[in-house]
Amino acid sequence: MKFAATLASSRADIPLTILSKMTGTLRIDELGPKGDGIHKAQRERIYVDRALPGDNVRADLHRGEDGILRGDLIEVVQASPHRVKAPCVNYEVCGGCTLQHAEDGFYRNWKVEIVRDALRKRSLSPRVWREPVFLPGGNRRRATFAAFKKNNHVTLGHFRRRSDRLTDISVCLIADPAIMALRAKLVTLLAPVLQDGVSAGIFIQTVGGQFEIVITGPIGKTGKPDPQVRDAITQLAEAAEVDRIGWRASDRDHVEVIVQRHPLRAKFGVLDVALPPLSFLQPTKAGEDALVAAVMELMPRSGKFADLFSGCGTFSGPMLERGAVDAYENVGPAIRALEKSKGAKPLRAFSRDLFKDPLRRNEANRYDVIVFDPPRAGAQEQVKALASSKTPRLIAVSCNPATFARDARILVDGRYRLDSVKVIDQFTWSHHVELVALFTKPPGKAR
Repeated sequence: MKFAATLASSRADIPLTILSKMTGTLRIDELGPKGDGIHKAQRERIYVDRALPGDNVRADLHRGEDGILRGDLIEVVQASPHRVKAPCVNYEVCGGCTLQHAEDGFYRNWKVEIVRDALRKRSLSPRVWREPVFLPGGNRRRATFAAFKKNNHVTLGHFRRRSDRLTDISVCLIADPAIMALRAKLVTLLAPVLQDGVSAGIFIQTVGGQFEIVITGPIGKTGKPDPQVRDAITQLAEAAEVDRIGWRASDRDHVEVIVQRHPLRAKFGVLDVALPPLSFLQPTKAGEDALVAAVMELMPRSGKFADLFSGCGTFSGPMLERGAVDAYENVGPAIRALEKSKGAKPLRAFSRDLFKDPLRRNEANRYDVIVFDPPRAGAQEQVKALASSKTPRLIAVSCNPATFARDARILVDGRYRLDSVKVIDQFTWSHHVELVALFTKPPGKAR
């Protein structure tokens, strides 16, 4: 992907052994897929956070632990025509948003180009590019804050990108206002829970007017929820009207529910699901609706369907309105929630690790449509099996254009046709982007 610069400047093509120890003036030539401005030095690229093509910038240069040469922006000497004033008061200190400094038209083109470029690198192009969807900020229903207590004062905010500097964040333009209202209450209520001088993660999720909090990290005097901490958490839940609060020592651990005032429930089409702790939901309700609508536009009016990497039923529920659905998921709590969901007929839920045990060709051939929505790593092993099937229609949902393009190449090489791609942006001002794609295989093309 290339957004060519229109401004001239000195290229600073000096030996990198010197360049990595100094402040340089750089012309930004491109915008990378993660939102970094790229200066093309003679020997390698230099990545400058929050710089745009056409900028001339001064930056402190250093080589990161990943071996990549980076620049920390000091000053915009001459601004790109695409640069605007960032609207958020926390922009300079918060690491939550990548592209607030880009004007809207440039930003939208860049988001679409991320997907186009990923496909071009695999020599792919859909027959049709469906109209993209760009959703506004202010409705993110999932947020994770870093919490740090010192002298009984709690800082609750975000780290700047590639930094250990924590800034208290009381205003956020992308989060649901209800999340921020709860965050304001937690600044005081978390003090009896947290350890002094030790940071913890505070995950907040809201769905249907209900709230869940999951605390990650050592808490209380012992690092674990002792009776005193449990009492403080119970009081927090009552005072802040939080429906469920859980705890885990690290990201690798299961969540222990400390208090549950009410079960958290979500509705997906005809399904009513009791959500397990830390359930994955699309980050915005509007984003979920847009993805579901894009999938359902590609579905036939009736048939037998499979939903791979189904989670708690985001797509299974709406698909049930068209026919029987088999849902496959390897996350135990999610699949058990589907099994117990209300209005689940004719839904069958299967616990299956599709990375290690993908749906085989003969199994795939049972379905009229297969929808798959894998995590960011993609579904390489699964699409290898699907590529040789005779399932007439595959619908892919992806949050990673690079792994989607890799998997799409496998399907196309298996004689599927990439019919359409629709870009959906619910991660406002970030480098993340999602898409929905349709693959079809004419009769007789199965191998």
